[in-house]
Amino acid sequence: MSDVNLIPAGRLVGKRRKARLYLWGTVCGVYACMIAAGSLTFHVAHAGESRRQTGQLEAADKQIEQDNRTMLDLRRHLAETMTVLETTKAIHGQPDWSKLLIGLSAQLDDEIVLSRYQFTTLTSDNKVITVEGSGSLPAAPLGVFLTECRHTLTLHGFGKSQEAVSRFVLRLEGSGVFDLVRLVNSSRQTFLNGEAVAFSVECHL
Repeated sequence: MSDVNLIPAGRLVGKRRKARLYLWGTVCGVYACMIAAGSLTFHVAHAGESRRQTGQLEAADKQIEQDNRTMLDLRRHLAETMTVLETTKAIHGQPDWSKLLIGLSAQLDDEIVLSRYQFTTLTSDNKVITVEGSGSLPAAPLGVFLTECRHTLTLHGFGKSQEAVSRFVLRLEGSGVFDLVRLVNSSRQTFLNGEAVAFSVECHL
């Protein structure tokens, strides 16, 4: 005896349709849960990566700031070192004035006596350099500034006669040390137990 299905065909079709819908709904639900879990995992990982990158950027900014401070300190130290080196080189390149005085003594004789001398340094615009006026000197490199300066040696003394003074001036001119030698003044004055010619001579270097 064969089985006879007495359930109407329409109901069987609806039942099968509901079963398929349930199956697809379950599959879609599982798929949606997997997508949500994957998205959550991605966001958590991305947030951790963002925090790590933010920390790295902050550390890099701090390192850059520290390097900049170190560089500024090195530049300041280099500038100070260069100033000291320039000063040392400029001073080392200056004439040995003690040799000038030794050479000057060779121009004296029994008829000339020096009482004092004055050494003056002039800037390129003929201003006298003094300790009090050092603050107003131009802000030029020391080596360049000293090269542009001129010097004047003023000699004061006594000669036995006007002719002795003139011969002394001629010897200074003939020494080749000075650019210009000029007799500023001369006059007869009492010297020791007699008379002598007091004089002043400017020697330009």
